Amino acid sequence: MFPHPEDHAYNRFIQTLLSTQTVYTLSDDEGIAECPSTDYEGSDGEPVPVYCIWATPEDAQACKAEEWAGYQVEAVPLQVLMAEWLIGMDQDEVLVGVDFDPQLYGLEIEPVELLGDLLDAAEQQGVDLEIEEYPELVNYRLEWERWAAGQSRLN
Repeated sequence: MFPHPEDHAYNRFIQTLLSTQTVYTLSDDEGIAECPSTDYEGSDGEPVPVYCIWATPEDAQACKAEEWAGYQVEAVPLQVLMAEWLIGMDQDEVLVGVDFDPQLYGLEIEPVELLGDLLDAAEQQGVDLEIEEYPELVNYRLEWERWAAGQSRLN
């Protein structure tokens, strides 16, 4: 999956996460910033939720407006994103919103695709992710890829 030569912004996002070992989100008492997908519908015909993350605190801060005005920028260790959040997001059938802009435009991606791209980039670059669950993440990704090859994901 990685690299995506046609998507320089996504590649820069991956590189920044590997470099800083941190991802940013906006959160409040009810959870992290989310919006409805503009590209995917669930089996109920409703837009799939998209949980938004950013590579820099400045990009996250720029999106603190309207319904997210009261949210706080939260730093999340990359290990937590990869070992806990992305698997949970996949199981909850939500998407990841990568570096959305203040108009809520950005890349909507399957959580396991992002996981795979991070794993691939880290391996290619010799970055030690220091994740205890690393073998489980690799296995989860491989099982997801086998499953995805047999049928479509979100429509």
